[in-house]
Amino acid sequence: MEQNPSTQKQQTVPLRNETWRLAWQTFLNILIGTVISIIIVISLSSLMVGSIWGKLIVEFICLAITLPIVYGYMWGQGDRDANFIQFGRMQPDPLKGLWAGLLGVIPWVLTAVPLALSMLEIIPFDFMPIYRLLNAPMWGFINMLHPNGGAIPHAAVPAQPATDTMPAIEAIPATDGLSWGAFWIIFLLPFIYTAFCAVGYYLGTKRLSIINKVVYKDDPEKIAARRNKKRRR
Repeated sequence: MEQNPSTQKQQTVPLRNETWRLAWQTFLNILIGTVISIIIVISLSSLMVGSIWGKLIVEFICLAITLPIVYGYMWGQGDRDANFIQFGRMQPDPLKGLWAGLLGVIPWVLTAVPLALSMLEIIPFDFMPIYRLLNAPMWGFINMLHPNGGAIPHAAVPAQPATDTMPAIEAIPATDGLSWGAFWIIFLLPFIYTAFCAVGYYLGTKRLSIINKVVYKDDPEKIAARRNKKRRR
């Protein structure tokens, strides 16, 4: 029996939805959010000076921009994969968003390595200002955990004994005032992106849209109209 050409074509076309592709796009999405957050932080830096509420406001704005980018993309991929699963073109993998999220945040997690080396004085300058820039969507949280230090890295200062003409100088580490407890909290912050990736992909495979539930209040007609509008685009 001759095989249907359309069926044969469907089987040979690659899906191009591998986990590493989702991870790469997640990295790019976080990068976009980081660039936007740097602009926001620079524009609203005066709000954070000596004010915990200012830090929270800036943090909320940064996350309100970055997290929907990360979540929305992964939800769309979950919705797309749900179609493939429905037509038997792939096997369901509810943890795919989690794995993609873990891979996608590796570069941001690795930025904590030079920060730790700075604390150990292996790197002889303060890495925290650079770390803040690389993790700008979390700038407000980082500032609450580490209020010390300025915007320019400073060199470590070794202790010097007192002399007849100069008093003793206490040692100043490269990253001054950051405890190891605060460091580990900062280290874990990028995994917030991973959580949103995992939840977004899973809800996408289940076709559960938070926007539909909040805006359309589960009205089937409005939800169907919105989906049809998207398909026509």
